[in-house]
Amino acid sequence: QVIENAPHLCHALPCMTPCFNWFEVVYYWFGLKFYDIVAGKRLLHLSRYYSVEESVALFPTLARNDGDRSLRGTVVYYDGQMNDSRLNVGLACTSAVVGAAVLNYAEVVSLIKDESGERVIGARIRDTLSGRIK
Repeated sequence: QVIENAPHLCHALPCMTPCFNWFEVVYYWFGLKFYDIVAGKRLLHLSRYYSVEESVALFPTLARNDGDRSLRGTVVYYDGQMNDSRLNVGLACTSAVVGAAVLNYAEVVSLIKDESGERVIGARIRDTLSGRIK
């Protein structure tokens, strides 16, 4: 998981859904429990239901009413958030340190394999600015 490999660039982001009737509470809670099960070992945190009191304490600006409906609670699940630009720059820098050629404005045309044909040892690239293949 990216969150384990680059914890300085990734974190769990809580996503809250307010529920204004009991059907919504049950619907979202069961749906998110299914999400927890499907995620398996990749699950960041368990989703959960919060009562009205807990919800308002956690989210002070949360509206208690939606027109004629009163808040019945919230369900919260967690999703991953990362800084993809910094992750890519970090990956490029790490690759360069161990000998990779790092290019911009280039596309892979074909892969070069070793004599056995099993291991990739290089790539033919097209410079997208000039159109030349190297």
